This record gives sequence, C-alpha cells and structure tokens, in this order.
Amino acid sequence: MCPNGQRIIFKRDQNKKNASGFVQSYKIYQCEYCSGCPLKEVYTKAKGDRKVHWNPIFEEMKTKAKTALECDKKAAIYARRKIEVESVFGHIKGNRSFRRYLLRGLEKVHTEFGIVALAHNLLKIASYFQVISKKTQKQEEKKVSFFSSCFIRGTYRTAPLFIRFH
Repeated sequence: MCPNGQRIIFKRDQNKKNASGFVQSYKIYQCEYCSGCPLKEVYTKAKGDRKVHWNPIFEEMKTKAKTALECDKKAAIYARRKIEVESVFGHIKGNRSFRRYLLRGLEKVHTEFGIVALAHNLLKIASYFQVISKKTQKQEEKKVSFFSSCFIRGTYRTAPLFIRFH
C-alpha cells in the first residue's frame, strides 16, 4: 500500500547490468493510480504512476549485515577493520593516486603492492619525524624567547642550591 492508501501491484521482473558487469534482478511494483494524488510530489518525481524497484537478494544481504553488526563481537571486528585497513587503502588510492597495477600475474602484483605499501609506510614515518622536529623546534623557540625576555627584564633567577627530594 502507498501512503495514500492505493495498492501497489507487481508488474514484472527486470535484469540490469551495473557498471562492473554484474547482473542484478529486480522486481518492479507500480501504484495503481497516482495521478491526482496529493502526496505524489512528496514520494516520487515520476511523470506517471510511481514504480518501486525491489531487489530481494540485496535486501537479504542488507539484513544479514545488519544482524552481524548487532552482535557485539562482530561489531568490534568491523570497527577495528575500519580503523586499521580501509583508511590505508583509501589513502593509497586517493592521495597517492595508485589506482591500477602496471604488472600482470599474482606474484608480480603482490610485489608491486609490496613496493607501494613500503613507500606508503616510509612516507608516513617521514611525515611523523617532520611533525616531531617542528614541535621540538617550536619548543626551543619558546624557551629561547622566554629566557631572553627574562634576561632583558632581569627577572630570571637560578634554582636554589639544595633541592629536597621525597
């Protein structure tokens, strides 16, 4: 039933091939009478009657994934995967522009990705050391400016000769 109370009836099955060449089968349902419906603009942009494309296999897979995520143990695995792996592949694809292998064969592809992963890790380490050196450089600049301002004002005092340790 549609929100206006009209029946939605089965019309036909349809197979569609997506961009990667995978064929998906859909069941197409159509509202009996949509013209003159006050809710039509809210629920559809179609010129004629409203059509609903439903893929039962996709719906089954969605419910399977949803039930898997409801389990705490599996949800923790998915969360860890998001943090550990997917961001790295996204970074390699998006920021390093590695979208296609140049070599053929499983062993050569494995070697090529090993080189890409090695380069990614080396660049990560280099950026980490660059951030650390900038932080220490800023800290040194702060120390120098603090001591120079204290020296100019004459407010810098040395520590007492004896320090009590507990």
